[in-house]
Amino acid sequence: MRLRVSRLCVFFWRNGQLVCDDPVRHRQLALSSGARRLLHRFADWTDAESAEDTGSSLIRQLVERGVLVEEGSAEHLFEERRGPWAQWGTAATYYHLASRNLHDEKFASAAEDTAWLRESLPDRPQPSAVKEYPDAERILLPRGDDTLLTDTDLAHVLRTRRSTRRFDAGRPVTEGQLASLLRWVGGPLHEVRPEGFQPAMLKASPSPGALHALEIYPVVLNVEGVAPGIYHYHSAAHALEALTPGAVDRQRIVEWCGDQTYLGDTGVLLLYTAVLERTAWKYRTGRVYRTLFMELGHFSQTAYLVGTALGLGMLFTAATRDAAIEDALGLDWTKEILLGLNGVGIPAEDEADRQRAMLSGGPTGFSFARDAWDGRDA
Repeated sequence: MRLRVSRLCVFFWRNGQLVCDDPVRHRQLALSSGARRLLHRFADWTDAESAEDTGSSLIRQLVERGVLVEEGSAEHLFEERRGPWAQWGTAATYYHLASRNLHDEKFASAAEDTAWLRESLPDRPQPSAVKEYPDAERILLPRGDDTLLTDTDLAHVLRTRRSTRRFDAGRPVTEGQLASLLRWVGGPLHEVRPEGFQPAMLKASPSPGALHALEIYPVVLNVEGVAPGIYHYHSAAHALEALTPGAVDRQRIVEWCGDQTYLGDTGVLLLYTAVLERTAWKYRTGRVYRTLFMELGHFSQTAYLVGTALGLGMLFTAATRDAAIEDALGLDWTKEILLGLNGVGIPAEDEADRQRAMLSGGPTGFSFARDAWDGRDA
């Protein structure tokens, strides 16, 4: 019988104790000094008989608990059938399994959850759902022109929505377009007052527990009526807070966005972050990390539809150099993280013509920038 240390288990030290975390079975095992000495001998397939000097009972216990797997066993075949997870790496696989609910997962009822939150409020005050920079210059935005939204058929917007990657860098987004876009994507539309808790905002996009973890940081490159710079959108005041005034180097934007050159031609970027404390206040499981990206998807789709109705070209990307953007925004990743961004701009004339032609039966195709990034110059 040949054995090997499980390739799905993760090992870490806690208070001087080596712990084996088994994400498949959702359990953690404290390892004895004998087990620690044994593990390195089974880093790869090894005959169990060659390690009997350490005690067959210990080996048997490690196999029973899934720390060691037997060659050809169901556990071994399970590890080998990882498919795409094998190329996505240990961390992605570990997180998915660790946050994957099992058959016997226990869920608190809504009443139990509310009772727990009320009991914990004295020690854990509810975080504010609105972030603000009190020392920043605040620029109040107009309500924006919603005529295009109210006069546009939803079915037409859904058919028209496409990712645009060819922008006219010389034509600005208007202040009214930006104001409408931000108000519908990130602004509160209603407010409810649950008894015993702070008021909750209801927005155009759903959010777990109406906690609205997401924040928007517009990077203005070319917006008529708004000076270039890096801003924060104050959702309650419908205002821009100036964080870094002044023109933003377009090449810096390209570097932020994984060297996608067409993003340098946009009029504005909407950077989306998540304030972790808002969601963690209510949801105590690491599984909630998944919901942050679901919320991001809702935000981005709302932005796509509103932007399309306003006549803007839209795109989304998560191909970002997170650390560089977080540094530019002054974020601490333990509290607030970058999730992704929408690029917003005026479509290049020939790109707008191509998209209109598609709607009337013209050739179907994707929007490409025709540059070195997409490899289509040849």
